[in-house]
Amino acid sequence: MALGVLRTALTLAYDRHWGEFWQLVPWATLVLVSLALAALIFRATRKTVRFVQIIAVLTVVSAVLGTWQHYDENYNTAPLDTRYTDRWDTMTLGERWWAVANGDVGHVPVPAAAVLVPLGIALWMTTIGLGSQRQVDAGAVRIYPDGGEVGPMKTPTR
Repeated sequence: MALGVLRTALTLAYDRHWGEFWQLVPWATLVLVSLALAALIFRATRKTVRFVQIIAVLTVVSAVLGTWQHYDENYNTAPLDTRYTDRWDTMTLGERWWAVANGDVGHVPVPAAAVLVPLGIALWMTTIGLGSQRQVDAGAVRIYPDGGEVGPMKTPTR
């Protein structure tokens, strides 16, 4: 997770992705993912797990919104592309959408924003099994029916 956050931050920095409000959203998302990951490392309570799960969902939502922003930017600037200036108005809606989706038109890579999706999914997956009621406290003593017990520093006695 930490490497994914670092790689994404370096990519955003390389692309100077901070000029407009919408370009700051992935940065904020990375900060939230980092905080969520730190919270899980230092205190994996039920509330923390719920917080992390919410951040994971928001990360995927951020990726979907970013993908749409990239697509919309390319669609709106497509008539300025010299290859499409003369024919953009004569193209069908399907042809326009396909030209934007496959990268023929525009300067903003549409799939780039989707890089946050795996981070959101991985963040969610780190919460599996954490904070549940069935999780045994590390300091608890377990007593077996035959009278033996196991504690934090003890070995099973039978």
